[in-house]
Amino acid sequence: MNRFFLFFVLLLLLSCKKTPIHLITKVTTFREHGLDVSWDQSGSNRIAYSMKGADGYYDIYLAQPDGSNDTCLTCNHPLLPNKHIANMAWHPSGKWLVAVVEEAAHAGSSADALPGFGAYCDIWLISDDASKAFMLVDIPSDYDHGVICPRFSNDGKQLVWTDRKAAPNILDPKKTAGYWTIKLADFVLQGDTMPVVSNIRTLEPDGDAFYEVYGFSPDNSRLIFCSNMNKPSFWDEHIYTMDTTGNDVKKLTDKDYNEHGFYSPDGSKIVWMSNTNSSKGGTDWWQMNTDGSNKKRLTYFNEQNNEQSAANAVWAGLGSFSPDGKRFVGGVQLSLVTQEGKIVMVDLLE
Repeated sequence: MNRFFLFFVLLLLLSCKKTPIHLITKVTTFREHGLDVSWDQSGSNRIAYSMKGADGYYDIYLAQPDGSNDTCLTCNHPLLPNKHIANMAWHPSGKWLVAVVEEAAHAGSSADALPGFGAYCDIWLISDDASKAFMLVDIPSDYDHGVICPRFSNDGKQLVWTDRKAAPNILDPKKTAGYWTIKLADFVLQGDTMPVVSNIRTLEPDGDAFYEVYGFSPDNSRLIFCSNMNKPSFWDEHIYTMDTTGNDVKKLTDKDYNEHGFYSPDGSKIVWMSNTNSSKGGTDWWQMNTDGSNKKRLTYFNEQNNEQSAANAVWAGLGSFSPDGKRFVGGVQLSLVTQEGKIVMVDLLE
């Protein structure tokens, strides 16, 4: 009886042991609370991130990669509406950030304007010293419209964003998050006083669908985005690239649910999130070559009994590489409904 009991305990202990998966990343917490991230490539090495404050609204913060010099850029800003201010990205000069900013007054709820939802929001340009702020694009203030993910080209001459044209409909599997388009425009910064967005074009590779654009390839020749085009459900999303005319569309993933792609600084790799092989139902970051080959998993947040495993399902979100390409910072969503999350630093070990 005693031997049987000891054998049972041994089996139980072995079953609880962390899975000996060879990890190719080191994951550390950058901020316990936060969501969006953007790493300045101009030389300052600052990370911009969004975090919800005590007032219940998101603001933009700036910090060094080690967490030092942490300051709120937009808190109680005299030139901004001071509701949700998030979903930001650096201008290549390092002197400006483009951001999604909730309107001061609108018919809907601020929950609809959360980062990643984007209703009742406009696109703004904010200086890195907080001294200047300009509205760049005025989005119609109704629930059919919204904006997420504005991004500059790497030469600063173009601006791309995701623009909603039809409200979500949870009874329609393909329209769960609504129908969105990709908008591409010319951008000119005339001194520090007159930013101009012009020549706005709409890109919809396959008509009505969900599109979410993440920015430009390092040489500015291509856009990276996800979409459920040609698929029956919002959750049938894949990573694509296309040229800046909306042509030469290339599908890079071929199964499961995929979003949030971003290029490495040298343009050789793409990191994105997928639920492939997830045992908890969430998503992890993966990496592939820019032609879609050589896919490999980078994190194991949703793998049972792995040392990177989270307590519950989590969703790897938008990320941004360090200038040297050796690591990236990214948001990890703890809830798809409330958009609550944390921010982690992911070091590439090989």
